[in-house]
Amino acid sequence: MTKGDDVKLPCHVTPTSATNVTWLQKEEDTIVQDSYYKIYINGQIHRNLRRRFSIYNAADGDYSLIILKIHPKADAGNYRCFDQQQLIENYVIYVRG
Repeated sequence: MTKGDDVKLPCHVTPTSATNVTWLQKEEDTIVQDSYYKIYINGQIHRNLRRRFSIYNAADGDYSLIILKIHPKADAGNYRCFDQQQLIENYVIYVRG
């Protein structure tokens, strides 16, 4: 991928009343989105990232992570999608500068 690209990382789960999808970035940063579409990273609201990060949350179980205008330093690395602590998807993003 090249700096400035938009990326969609697919994550599909079978939706249930207990579905709780979380994305983990770079082994340490937890990315979640609440019902008001606020993005939280490590429990803190990141209003400025809401324009770049979103989690597609459809009734059909599509919880894909969307990253707009990727940046080499900030966005490169490992991304993992979990549902209730069970690994669903794993991706590595390499960004050319």
